[in-house]
Amino acid sequence: MLISAGSVAAALYVLWIGALAQIVGDAALWLSGFVFPGALSTFAAWARAYTANWHLDISIFIAITFPIAFLTTTASPSRRGLAWTDVALAAASFAVALYYIVLSDRFLNWSRGFSQPSAGDVIAGFALLVLVIELCRRSVGWGLTSLVLVLLAFTVFGSWMPGPLRHENFGVPYFIEMMTIMENGVFGAPLEVAATYAFLFVLFGNFYEKAGGGQLFFEVASAVTGRMRGGAAKACVTASGLYGSISGSPTADVATTGPLTIPIMTRMGIPPARAAAIEASASSGGAMLPPVMGAVAFIMSDLTNIPYRSIAWASLLPAMIYYYSIYLLVHNEAVRNREARLPEAQIVPLPRALANGWRHLLPIGALIALLVAGYTPVYVAAGATAAVIVLSWFHRPTAIGPRRFVECCTDTITRLVPLVGAVAAAGVVIGAIEISALAGKFTLLINTLSGGLLVPTLILSAVFLVLLGMGMPPPAVYIMGAALLAPVLRGVFKLPEMQVHLFMLYFACLSAITPPVAVANFAAGAIAGVNPMALGRYTVKLAIGGFILPFYFLFNPGLNMQGGVLYILECALFAIAMCTFASLAMQGYLGLRHIAWPLRLLLMACAIATVSPRFDVTLAATLIGASTLLFVHLRGRPDKVDVPA
Repeated sequence: MLISAGSVAAALYVLWIGALAQIVGDAALWLSGFVFPGALSTFAAWARAYTANWHLDISIFIAITFPIAFLTTTASPSRRGLAWTDVALAAASFAVALYYIVLSDRFLNWSRGFSQPSAGDVIAGFALLVLVIELCRRSVGWGLTSLVLVLLAFTVFGSWMPGPLRHENFGVPYFIEMMTIMENGVFGAPLEVAATYAFLFVLFGNFYEKAGGGQLFFEVASAVTGRMRGGAAKACVTASGLYGSISGSPTADVATTGPLTIPIMTRMGIPPARAAAIEASASSGGAMLPPVMGAVAFIMSDLTNIPYRSIAWASLLPAMIYYYSIYLLVHNEAVRNREARLPEAQIVPLPRALANGWRHLLPIGALIALLVAGYTPVYVAAGATAAVIVLSWFHRPTAIGPRRFVECCTDTITRLVPLVGAVAAAGVVIGAIEISALAGKFTLLINTLSGGLLVPTLILSAVFLVLLGMGMPPPAVYIMGAALLAPVLRGVFKLPEMQVHLFMLYFACLSAITPPVAVANFAAGAIAGVNPMALGRYTVKLAIGGFILPFYFLFNPGLNMQGGVLYILECALFAIAMCTFASLAMQGYLGLRHIAWPLRLLLMACAIATVSPRFDVTLAATLIGASTLLFVHLRGRPDKVDVPA
């Protein structure tokens, strides 16, 4: 506990100092980041070890991150510089957080039903809610903010609603108590996860990138796949998947690997829109791929009490099959368009790549070893980050010194701003659902729309998650799905907990590439210089495996490493066949051979039937689908394809 608390406090402090240095440009302030972290770490370690005050931890996190967030965002995207309102909101957020810090013992020992909010609690609570909503609007946009405002309005005025939507009236003290004091509101699991696991792994990803780990991923990817047909696209998929498994953020992955991979693909003759779509779809799978999987997996672990290593182990096979489906379509396109291999000058031989970057493999090994050994994610992230820093000193060009150290901290706080705004708003959503008992009403609504049938309910749930993801980061999508959909799928249909939450995790991640508002598509489109709306059909086609895999492992838990070895192998083989049928049905050709529409519909029907938990149905669908592809291969005529020079 002492080590983890000290590392959390130290990392938070340098984030704060680094971000302030970025804002004010004061050299003395920059240097102070290395003078006081030891004292702060010692104090924070003592406080956490002997008080275990979760309310204090979150209050300190708000005091550090909210002011920085307001100082690094503006009220309008068109405004470039800071205004007095930004400074005022930063000061107000610090003052409100300080109020909760000073009274943390009182809030920690709060007894619901006996303790009563004071006038100061009500004022601070309303101020905190306003600050959360404004920060959400600035950092995430109007999508999540509008949902928060609608839910708050429903919570406040729901007693006037007719019929089953009506809920009992309540007073202002109860509203403030639930929203800003108890564990179901702002001080709930989402912000607690952001204050512990999420920012440490974001920090680890930034240190890993600054130390040159991203370059190793690309060199290994190009060495393994660069000499294949369509090597540039395959190297992009490999590098984006490897880096995404560390960053866990689709947008951050695109922003990091996209400037390297997209220009290479376009130089090899791949149209810019398709190059951007390949990058976006490959980057969106990073949050599904162990070992890190991003903030969503840690939130899932906190909400379900399932150990993170169990979630990572269960996610391994589905993530690998997701990337197989992308590789299949990329290869099929490369064969059809006779795409070239990567030039030899851009391929670093694998032995040389490993010799140059061997040190970047050690932090990943340490991370996996610590997870398997059963250490908490905080210990894991702190240990892996320390390993990155120490090992970077063995290579002078990428060594992390004082200046690069602060750069990593400022980059981390920049990437944390949208996450902090989203998870704080998600806590408000959870509080509103708790106060208004909306979860039960939502269950009734879903049952009515689906007729109480499982498959229509799952389809509606998937659509709901994708719609929620319009402009929202995956953690916020998952949290609201867990609050609204998990009671339906778990309580009504008795589906297994791990599979239900992985189902929501997948669609939360894939919402980043699903039109009309797809944040990963916008990032990739900006790099490629194309309209982001033009990427929608490409990304959905490439990611079709990710859209159907959640339905498969809900009924076939062997894909999540549950059951005997033979059952796991059986589920994996059938899942590969399912993704193959669905992918080729979406693409419409097998190499140079066109697949007629009746056969494409048959392949899609086989893919859907493979989801069935009945072995005879799945086997029959697999045999029919394989026979269809064999027929296309043997009897189909190769198309003449115009290949660009």
